[in-house]
Amino acid sequence: MADLADLVSRLEAVTVRLEKCAAGGGGKASAADDDDDFDTVEAITEFKAVMDKADEVLKASENLPSDVHEISKLLKVVCEKNKEFLRVSVRAKACLPADAPVVMKPMNDAITQIGEYRDKNRASRQFNHLSAVSEAIPAFGWVCVAPRPLDYMAEMIGASDFYINRILKDFKDTPGHKEWCQKIKQMFATLKEYVANNHKKGVTWNPNGGDAKEVAAKIYGGGAAPKAPAAPRAPPSAPAPPPPPPAGAKPKGAAAPATSNLFAEINKGADITKGLKKVTDAQKTHKNPELRGSSVVTEAALNKNKKAAAPAKKAAEPAKKPPKLQLVGKKWSCEYQSGVQDIVIDAQVTQSLYVFKCDNSVITVKGKINSITLDNCKKCGIIVDSLVASMDIVNSQSVKLQVNDKAPIVNIDKTDGCQVFVQKATGLDTEFVTAKSSEVNICLVEENGEYAESFVAEQFLTKYVDGKFVTELYEVVG
Repeated sequence: MADLADLVSRLEAVTVRLEKCAAGGGGKASAADDDDDFDTVEAITEFKAVMDKADEVLKASENLPSDVHEISKLLKVVCEKNKEFLRVSVRAKACLPADAPVVMKPMNDAITQIGEYRDKNRASRQFNHLSAVSEAIPAFGWVCVAPRPLDYMAEMIGASDFYINRILKDFKDTPGHKEWCQKIKQMFATLKEYVANNHKKGVTWNPNGGDAKEVAAKIYGGGAAPKAPAAPRAPPSAPAPPPPPPAGAKPKGAAAPATSNLFAEINKGADITKGLKKVTDAQKTHKNPELRGSSVVTEAALNKNKKAAAPAKKAAEPAKKPPKLQLVGKKWSCEYQSGVQDIVIDAQVTQSLYVFKCDNSVITVKGKINSITLDNCKKCGIIVDSLVASMDIVNSQSVKLQVNDKAPIVNIDKTDGCQVFVQKATGLDTEFVTAKSSEVNICLVEENGEYAESFVAEQFLTKYVDGKFVTELYEVVG
């Protein structure tokens, strides 16, 4: 029935166009009517499912904090700009590489705004919500990927799963957050399904369409593409240029080519050396040793005409931001600390700690704290008594963590070099989750202070067994 209703609506549209042609004396339908027909193709109508899912995400964020609602609105804008680009693609030929930045600029700007909004709100308690969207939003860049955009989209969408899982864990008792996460995953799944059905090997352009840059200017701005300015005319009073010189005339003062003189000299044969001066014995240095002293070339003479080498320019170092250690509400922020070994925080069970871009520093957290996040740090150490939720280590290098009592879970993501010390008496229940990390070691500390060190596997072997792929640890023998 749905197909029949669609067919009837299209027949009605054709009837209206025929009536307009008859009313206009048999002329062609207007360009506006032809342009509207492009919006009825499946590549445009099926994108409505993605827009509907974006509306559901926005509605689910209405009762959540303002920054989650704001990034949901920015996500809706990206969907709208993606639709505008699709309206260009069904009307235009494939754009030239030089025109691609212009044709895709509105959508690229909307995607960039999401990343900028996340970076400006790093101290937000909903930072995981912002990261979930900003990590998955590059999936809209499928328009630049061919011939396998689906593989690219799967990788980008999968990058947000880490943050969505953290939201579900941290806000499991708060209503609204789980529903929002579900709507986010549904929207990107719908986008991927749309691309699979309509643009499986890349954007489908119209081979009979117009110039992509001009069509984009019309769709985005409502007008035609700007034309190049006309060349300026000469003023009417300017005198006429002089007539060209007659053919074969040579300009005054031009010297005749010396090619004929050169060949004349070469044709002399042995007589060509008659014009050279003879070197006498008195002028030869090997027969007159006293002449050798005057022919020594000194180092000063060699360097006389050499220019002093300009010193190599050093790369401009990034501006250092002032260190910060403060408590805002229930969240501690420790940022840009360098070489500080005695940072002490007296925490409470309802508080959290966010450590960002610290270098060669040690932070001691006394008491029980809700959660700790270590982000983009190098050669740092964290000593904590007890954790209620989790310890997260992200984008860091050569870090150490010591838990004196209990920590339910330790998440390690995109980190190279991490050593975790847990107590054998209280830390055997700790769970470790690692992703894209290397050199991760877990040390089990005895009561006497000695510890046994174990490594976290980095290599895995995947084989096809009994109709499915099975992954197991890869053991190197030898």
